[in-house]
Amino acid sequence: MTTENLKETGGPENGWTKNGHFVIGLTGKMCSGKNVAAEILEKYGFAVIDADKAAHNALEECRERVLEAFSLEAEKQGLEIENPDGSINRKELGKLLFSKKELLDAHESILYPRINGILKEFIRKNKGKNVVINAPLLFKSDAADLCDFIIIIHAPAIQRFFRASKRDKLGITQILRRFSSQKTLFAQKPAGNTDIVKVDNCGGKKSLEQKLLSVLAGKGVRIGNAAGPDF
Repeated sequence: MTTENLKETGGPENGWTKNGHFVIGLTGKMCSGKNVAAEILEKYGFAVIDADKAAHNALEECRERVLEAFSLEAEKQGLEIENPDGSINRKELGKLLFSKKELLDAHESILYPRINGILKEFIRKNKGKNVVINAPLLFKSDAADLCDFIIIIHAPAIQRFFRASKRDKLGITQILRRFSSQKTLFAQKPAGNTDIVKVDNCGGKKSLEQKLLSVLAGKGVRIGNAAGPDF
């Protein structure tokens, strides 16, 4: 998708990219290595926004709507989704949402419009840089259509399972439930002709870095030295 395409589909007045800079989507299933990839790209001067953090901000902004929509179901399941200070208990909310697909869909319909607004504002503020949107649910939102191309980080399920167990301290049932919810994560492709590149993350960080650099070179993304100030 070109800069002109983005302008035609509701992008900001001055375009998403400028002077050869790109907006790149970065996605992958749980514990595939998306965050490591984002750290590598940030080292090379990319402006990176974590859609999960954007979602946390959106959740607080939409707090009243979320509580209104899910408090009754949470009570039925014995879950406390509201903290004593009135904020959302994200861990308890996560348990609730992953218990039923319709609850997760309803939650996404509340949050996604605000998340997309936050992402668009980040792109506007960094229009002179290459931008990375690090988003596990990129294909389930309109954010994919903001990207010039998309990188999917892939890792074997068994490798992701052990990463989830170690990193997130989740039980087997919770991990399997979350894995199951992501089975069709990439079934819905973004609109238009946005190119998608798959990168296997089966080795170490250095191997992943070399693969990412190869992809960027193939796409004509100009990069400087690691930790360089600009492109």
